[in-house]
Amino acid sequence: MSFFTLKLVALLSMLWDHLTYVWPLALTMEVLFFPEVSETIPALLVLQRATDYIGRIAAPVFLFSIANGYRHTRNFKRYALRLLIFACLAEWPYYLLFGFHGNIMFTLLLGLLTLRLVDWGNGKRDGLGYVLAAGVVIAAQYLSLTEGNGFYILLILVFYWTESWPVRRKALLWLFLMPLSRYKLIWMFFSEQLFTYRWFHMLCLNALGPLLGVAFTFCYNGKKGAAFPGDKYLWYIFYPAHLLLLGLAQQTLLAA
Repeated sequence: MSFFTLKLVALLSMLWDHLTYVWPLALTMEVLFFPEVSETIPALLVLQRATDYIGRIAAPVFLFSIANGYRHTRNFKRYALRLLIFACLAEWPYYLLFGFHGNIMFTLLLGLLTLRLVDWGNGKRDGLGYVLAAGVVIAAQYLSLTEGNGFYILLILVFYWTESWPVRRKALLWLFLMPLSRYKLIWMFFSEQLFTYRWFHMLCLNALGPLLGVAFTFCYNGKKGAAFPGDKYLWYIFYPAHLLLLGLAQQTLLAA
């Protein structure tokens, strides 16, 4: 799977996730096809729960793309500046749609800067870069300023450091690491005994669902893939643009 195809999969996954955030699948199908129903149809609810996993592919692929992009970029400063500009452009649409700040492009930017910090620090003194990276991860996790916080930055580092590992070895690591990144949800599930289908689905969706995205990164063949004029900016423009359109649509629905 080429890098172009991988990013296209992530883009469609993200679009599905955000579309069903505004228009939940079960509710939308009921309104369109079963307007007389007074209660949610169980089969539609099951379908929605199953298709929720589609939206969990995107984040790991985007995190992987930063690790891969850092390794292959010809101009680090332009790469970082591009992320910063579109992160700023996406912030208001992100808030409009979700009601809080810190869109994932800021997380990706922090991850990119952390990769550079590791190389810079290790160039100054062996091991210094790893210490600095740990500091960034801890600070980002504690301050909770961006989507995914410090754990997403850690995952970017893991993608970068394990690129040459055999797939089996990487799979074992991710089977441990991804659930660990959702430790708060897992702790809440067991400590508060939230043993219901709804909460079990949420636990699986967020602790195990992103492993689907990780699995897609294992299919990367190292090739750039299809290209066209301006393709570099398609992914950046799409993010704030679709957030804005969906945010406006949501506000219209709420005002109706």
